[in-house]
Amino acid sequence: MKSKYDRREFLIKPVQLAAAAGLMGTLDLPLAGQPAAKPIMRKLGKTGITLPVVSMGVMNADSPGLLRRSYEVGIRHFDTAAAYQMGRNESMVGDVVKELGVRNEVTIGTKIWLRMLGSPTEDAEIRTKFRQAVEESLRRLQMDHVDILYNHGLETAAGTTRDEPLKTLQALKKEGKTRNIGVSTHMGQAEVLDAARSTGVYDVVLVSFNYTMANNTALVEAISAASKAGIGLVAMKTQAGGGRRPDRTAAPSMPANHPALLKWVLRHTEFATAIPGYTTYEQLEQNFSVASNLELSPAESEYLSGRRAAASLQFCHQCAQCRPDCPQNADIPAMMRAHMYAVQYGNYAQAASTLAMIGAGQGLDACSKCTECSANCRNSVNIAGQIGVLKQLRAIA
Repeated sequence: MKSKYDRREFLIKPVQLAAAAGLMGTLDLPLAGQPAAKPIMRKLGKTGITLPVVSMGVMNADSPGLLRRSYEVGIRHFDTAAAYQMGRNESMVGDVVKELGVRNEVTIGTKIWLRMLGSPTEDAEIRTKFRQAVEESLRRLQMDHVDILYNHGLETAAGTTRDEPLKTLQALKKEGKTRNIGVSTHMGQAEVLDAARSTGVYDVVLVSFNYTMANNTALVEAISAASKAGIGLVAMKTQAGGGRRPDRTAAPSMPANHPALLKWVLRHTEFATAIPGYTTYEQLEQNFSVASNLELSPAESEYLSGRRAAASLQFCHQCAQCRPDCPQNADIPAMMRAHMYAVQYGNYAQAASTLAMIGAGQGLDACSKCTECSANCRNSVNIAGQIGVLKQLRAIA
């Protein structure tokens, strides 16, 4: 019998499939080279929560066995969201936590995205839909509260300080539905961080940060200021998608050194923890091996020493500076996210959902009007190449 978590779009190894299907029971493969030293622990701002520096972003995972093994090796924070796998991701997290009986030993974060709720504008509708979504998440998680509840995907100061979502989050915290409230951000991140800090209300911010952003002075300064203000910071997108090339078939021009990339982020001590989105036992082993030692090996230092590694990663910073180049005003950042989900994460459902939410005339339909792409990335992303891959994937879907 197939597990309810199996999905055709995930390319998982036979051993993972066996674990997801329940053929291996609760036993998982041992992790060779598991670090003997205890993981480095850091405080999550003023929340009172202390975590190992490596946690788990569950979004792309589809194997309950992988979550069980993550807990066994020392992972204590699991990050999910209502939108991930249409709620199945939360259900999987809830099932595993209940099965292990470890609710009081783990920190659970989930996210509610107003855009997925139809982008309500009236205060009463925002309040009602947000609350309903939270209750549904708690039912799927089989919990009476989460430890971190995020207003997901904020991009502006105005959205971060918007009165009704903020009041609703505060009320939910007062009612005990969440221990802490936060925001997650992929775009306009420095602005969102500064706005979150200015409110004096948010406990946690989940922010994209990786080696390709080393020269983003505004973001680095906003991260430092938020940390000094006592906001707990969690890092995502730490390995910049893994370094596959836009043509999807060729090997990376420079293979990504994942431990080096993760260490680079965590050496920024403003971050309490990172949530790499691993989907295999090997990736779990590789990521958690970093948790007890953030010193860079000579090979890791060499990898990070030049500009070639950052260029090879082809990571979109979501800065949107490319949009004015496009005569159709296409939502290039959203399409770049869709490419990341499909090609670098292997999560085709999330890619399709991202494309579906782009406004009419601003997605791949806009690109069909051009014979040559005029959009130019200010960093290193091959925009035309990634859009070409999305067109190919849509054609064979």
